[in-house]
Amino acid sequence: NTTMIAVRTILESACRTRIALPLLVALSPTAAAQKKSEAQIQAEIDFARGLAAEWTFVELAQSVLEDTNRSGIEGEQREELGLVTCEVFAVGARNERDDVRRNQLFMEALDAYRTFIEENPYSKFKGDAEANLVDTAAQFSISVDIALESAAGEEADALREQKIEVLEDTVKVTQDLIESLQGISKEERSQAQARQLKGLMLNRGTMLADIGRSSDEGAYYFARSIESLENMIFEFIDDLPTTLTAYKAMGDVYRYSAQLTDARYMYEGVIQEAWPLSEDDRRMLEESAGQKFTEDNIAARYIFLELATMGLLEVLIESGEIELASEYALHFYNTRQEYGLNWSVPTGYESLLACARTLVEAGGYIGGDQAAGEAMWFATEEEMKDAVSSRRNQEDAVSFALKLADTVNRDNKANILQVRAQNLLGEIASRPGVQVSPSVLVEAAEGDYYAGEYVDAVSGFQRVLRRLEALDPAERREYGARVMRFLGDSYRQSGRELEAGLAYREGIVRWQGDPEYDSVNAERYLGIMRRLTASTPGDASFQAMRVEAEDLYTQYSGGGSADLIQFNRGMKAYGAKNFDDAVAQFSQVTKESDLYEKAMVKTAVSRFRKAALGKDNQGIANAISSFDEYIETYVTDPANNVESEARKARRTEALAEAEFYRGLGTNIVGGDEKNQKIVDWLSDYAQRYPTQDVLSPWTLEMVVRAHIELGELPEARTKVDEMVADWEENKRTASAIKVYYNGLKALRSAESTAQERKLEITAEMAGFLKVANQLGSPDYGSLRNESLHWMDLGNYEEALRVTERLLNTFGSEPERTENIQTYVLPDYGQILLEVGRVAEAKDILTSLVLGDSGGTPSKVTVLNWTRSVTGWLVGGQAGKPVREIVGAGGSDEEWQQVITKLDTITQVGDKWQSCEWYEQKLMIIYTYYAWGQQDQRKLESAKNQLSQIDINLEDPTYAEVDKFCQPG
Repeated sequence: NTTMIAVRTILESACRTRIALPLLVALSPTAAAQKKSEAQIQAEIDFARGLAAEWTFVELAQSVLEDTNRSGIEGEQREELGLVTCEVFAVGARNERDDVRRNQLFMEALDAYRTFIEENPYSKFKGDAEANLVDTAAQFSISVDIALESAAGEEADALREQKIEVLEDTVKVTQDLIESLQGISKEERSQAQARQLKGLMLNRGTMLADIGRSSDEGAYYFARSIESLENMIFEFIDDLPTTLTAYKAMGDVYRYSAQLTDARYMYEGVIQEAWPLSEDDRRMLEESAGQKFTEDNIAARYIFLELATMGLLEVLIESGEIELASEYALHFYNTRQEYGLNWSVPTGYESLLACARTLVEAGGYIGGDQAAGEAMWFATEEEMKDAVSSRRNQEDAVSFALKLADTVNRDNKANILQVRAQNLLGEIASRPGVQVSPSVLVEAAEGDYYAGEYVDAVSGFQRVLRRLEALDPAERREYGARVMRFLGDSYRQSGRELEAGLAYREGIVRWQGDPEYDSVNAERYLGIMRRLTASTPGDASFQAMRVEAEDLYTQYSGGGSADLIQFNRGMKAYGAKNFDDAVAQFSQVTKESDLYEKAMVKTAVSRFRKAALGKDNQGIANAISSFDEYIETYVTDPANNVESEARKARRTEALAEAEFYRGLGTNIVGGDEKNQKIVDWLSDYAQRYPTQDVLSPWTLEMVVRAHIELGELPEARTKVDEMVADWEENKRTASAIKVYYNGLKALRSAESTAQERKLEITAEMAGFLKVANQLGSPDYGSLRNESLHWMDLGNYEEALRVTERLLNTFGSEPERTENIQTYVLPDYGQILLEVGRVAEAKDILTSLVLGDSGGTPSKVTVLNWTRSVTGWLVGGQAGKPVREIVGAGGSDEEWQQVITKLDTITQVGDKWQSCEWYEQKLMIIYTYYAWGQQDQRKLESAKNQLSQIDINLEDPTYAEVDKFCQPG
């Protein structure tokens, strides 16, 4: 009724004013997708940024952003979301350890920033994106330098070219950004803008220098770099930390360009201003500051020692000033010791490695209390002894350097610093006349191993073995088994399987004594021999070695006995589905073994599996009795109590398997109270056996089915929620969801279910199918059902998502063509209308209504096609304003087809006696009206059609329509 009044008002106004109004039709409004508030969206953006920046949860942050992006986000928040997405890419790159993958991620982050800047030229976040682009490019340059340490040939050339290309593109961006920020007066410049300007100027200088290092035009780029850094100093002349950072960067540039005197001047200037070498100068520094420096002051200044020391030491060594370099190296070390400071990562440890290299180069001796920060360098042993009387405080410089390198090695695990430290340890250990401890030799060899230098690693571990020959038995045991493990691994990585096996064997036979490595060596020796006997069947020597390997494995792989081999042979037969042989092998495990209860259960499981394959329900029932006997009688008998932790762990494993198969067997054979038994036995299985990642979701699926069959939907829902939370990607979760879905479907179909409740059930069914369809590769029916549910609920955004996925997945399959043409495409057209993609809807619906597919379109499809051509109205209920939706229009032939088909539809059924007829009649009126925007003669037809309604109703308010249509 309200819509009809609005229709008449608009039509009369249009006829009077002759203005072109949007195309209209359709009486029932669509349900708008719910949107999150701006505050909610901002909270999610901030949350994602924190996940990545503070916690490095990159994948989780990306997931949050993707979810937020589907929330109808608009305006500045959409732009901020785009910026944060770029930031998350960059964080992911910074935290990737693999060189190749890290550089790929950096390139993706750079591309993301460039795309954002290009697509958002007027965004308030553009400046942040450009600054971040520059910073990310600088980090990428460092990443490439790390990768170049292990690259060579064409790979190295490609990396250098990629680095130069990125830096050249990025450095062009920096000047405009710098000038823009410099255009803001210092008084008006915010702290954030000042920080951004510092970063841009520093990055510009360092990037230009990096280009110069790899370019044929190095001198040009070095000069531009120095110019940029000097501008940075002039801009922030009163900011000591910033100027020191710039001076250090200038020192790097002069060092790259072989201007050693200028480089030394810059580096020494930084140290002199931060924490001078001379104690008198340090005292004068405090006097000029007018205060005694606290530990916090010194810690802040020590950062600049970390920055400048490495470069200064390299320059001094190259200039031949070894003694002065040693003094600076010890100044760096002593300051840290005296004040209890920490080395930063990576800068502090890089400088510490440089100190170690310097002292190796210098040789000589170190005297003084190292722990107190009083270490001094001496050229000769006599000079050291004259100055330092305590032998405890006397050491040669190479040994001291070894300690520094080993500190870096121990404090940095699985990163480039550890590899560099281990390489230095190897270099030191290989110097003629140097005697080092076995631990240092082992670390050096492991450095080669982890760097992928397996030939050098073999040589290194062999050097350790020669060193061990001269040691006492205790030290031999401490290192021998470990060395043989890594020697075997190095051989194996080099493709030398037999030598690897012999190394593992030697580790057990000759160097045994370390339980950790004895176990590993035994396991790997057996693994090698299994592969060799499999690849060379019939070789008697290999077969004998395999038998030996099995015996050693039994002895050293965790305290087992012959029972372990017996159990493993049972498992081998079980894996081959030779269940009779498996029973025979498991039955020979003795009661004294920790594996006895597992073997007992495996015996019953083998019988169960054999019966299940043969569909022998009686055999399954017999196995269930065995599980009952073990669970209810054997385990509860006080005579079978276990004390050792190992045996308790084995019992837990055995119980987990026995309870699972008892439930599975009961589920198969059925019987009285089958479902109740499964619920009672297995409901808390996952909590009692948290490590059973395979069996736990399987048991929960059985519990869900049992609850459904018992009519206990709320209990089933609880278990499904548990599965979604803990095993979201497990196939059993998807299966359980569908089981629960079918239970909901049956409840919805029941005659006793109220209509309002049916709608609630439909919403739950849609939600569960959404989860199930996202867990794996959904089938056609699941996607189709989910789409229909969302349409029933009026949630067309979700319906669109699912339908497009269905069409993308199955649209090209010939066997689906008829079903898609008949059912899916008509719905897809309606969905596109509801989400406002009218032109696309029209293309699809026109092909269905006017095409030559051979099928007859349904009335709903025809009406939807009409809407796509003419447009429609939404709103009008309960005093809400009427809103116009524009149609796509069409040719005169299409307009005439709309009239013809609508007229045919209105001839069927009771005229003037149904709400549906009034709707269809209004569609004809509006078709003439909309067509009248192209051909004014059609407006008269619209008025004539409306007059017929007026004459027959005799009430301009259309109150009589309320007899057939519920008023909105």
